[in-house]
Amino acid sequence: MKKERKVFLGVTAGSCALALGLGIFIHFEAQSIDETRLEVEALRQKIVASRKLIEGTSTLERDVIVQREMSKHLRTILPDDNDMNSWMRTIQDFQQDSGVRTRMLKKKAVDPRAEAGAFDKVVYICSLDADSFEYLDFLDRIETHSRFMRVAKMDIVAARRGSVAEEGMALHKISLDIETFVYEPKNEAAPVDIDSYERKRDLMMGEINRRRAALSLSSFTYRGARGRRDPFVDPRVPVDSGSGLSMREQMELVEELFGRMQAAKAQYALVQAAQNVIEEMMARDDLEVMIAGIETDVRRLQAEGSISYMPSQKRLQHEVIDALDALQGSLASVDGSRGPSVKRLREVLGAMDGHLIRDEFELALDAFRLVDDQLDFIEHDPLRKPFVVKLRRKALIARIVREFDEFEIEVSGVATMKGAASVATINGKACQVGEMLTRDLLIHEIHTDEIRFIYRGVVLARRF
Repeated sequence: MKKERKVFLGVTAGSCALALGLGIFIHFEAQSIDETRLEVEALRQKIVASRKLIEGTSTLERDVIVQREMSKHLRTILPDDNDMNSWMRTIQDFQQDSGVRTRMLKKKAVDPRAEAGAFDKVVYICSLDADSFEYLDFLDRIETHSRFMRVAKMDIVAARRGSVAEEGMALHKISLDIETFVYEPKNEAAPVDIDSYERKRDLMMGEINRRRAALSLSSFTYRGARGRRDPFVDPRVPVDSGSGLSMREQMELVEELFGRMQAAKAQYALVQAAQNVIEEMMARDDLEVMIAGIETDVRRLQAEGSISYMPSQKRLQHEVIDALDALQGSLASVDGSRGPSVKRLREVLGAMDGHLIRDEFELALDAFRLVDDQLDFIEHDPLRKPFVVKLRRKALIARIVREFDEFEIEVSGVATMKGAASVATINGKACQVGEMLTRDLLIHEIHTDEIRFIYRGVVLARRF
């Protein structure tokens, strides 16, 4: 029994030791499995994160390429610190070119804390005097400038109604804030090289151009007053201005002449840009026709007193007459001693003929004065000499008729009898054919409704 008991105890002890060993082994194996599982999960999360990073890298790379290209574009439309040095001069050029009169232009203080990021606001306060159309021209230059600008604030005090009659134009007092943004990226990281950058950029040009187009501002081409009235001026003006034409009709006449003057300037640019003599001659011939037409119409308006509305008078003088004189001066400086061309002489001669037919002798002399001081240069040119002779002859006739019109000739009676000399009472004195009223004025014929005289070799009639 004792032996069996010992065997049983030994087996039992061995079994317990084996079970304990197995338990310890299982415990450590289970712990190892848990650790392995944690490592596997951590590795899986790293794999997922790496996949997201790989997927996001291409997207980030595309964003970086687009941002780099857009940054270049932003630098072309927004000034930087260096550009701001010339920005004020740009505004001053706008003022000079548009004709506005500057009273003040200064930089306005801006709180730097109010603007954060890569864009720093810059504001200038501008005070000026201008009519509506000069001001619109000024705004047009701001709108169409290559650098971004905007008018953040504007105040207008309209001119007095009486200032139009007193000064010839309505100058409104205008104050505005002109604003732009300086593009200076802050804390900009060093650029990172991107493999095959140019190729990838070319593939994304569609997106880049779409974003550029979104930053492009549409603009309107301002074409001037074009006969419109100033909306800030009291419209209660009389319909009849004293010249027989309404205010609007006068404005439209001057606007039409201004348009023709602009076309003449453009034609002069073609003359200057001509590549050869033939091309220059053709362009110049067209220009001379345009100038002659403008001169004729301006003379007629002035002679008839058609433009009495003061703003239209000012505009006619400054934008048409003065501009025409300047253009003719430029032509004269280019011509030197060549003198006017045959076509120019023909145009002036035609204008003089038209004035003489309508008894506009002073206008005929005005047309002659356009070329009078240049005729000495060309009177020996066989091609142009006949025109010189005709022009001087017609100018002489116009002067003779003008002088004849200044004579005071009062006819109080006429007696005509068959077979006897006719007698006329002129300035209270009985006169017959052949008598001299003055040293140069001879009675040539006496009729019942007119008397014909010879004055300086020209037969002239005075009706009564």
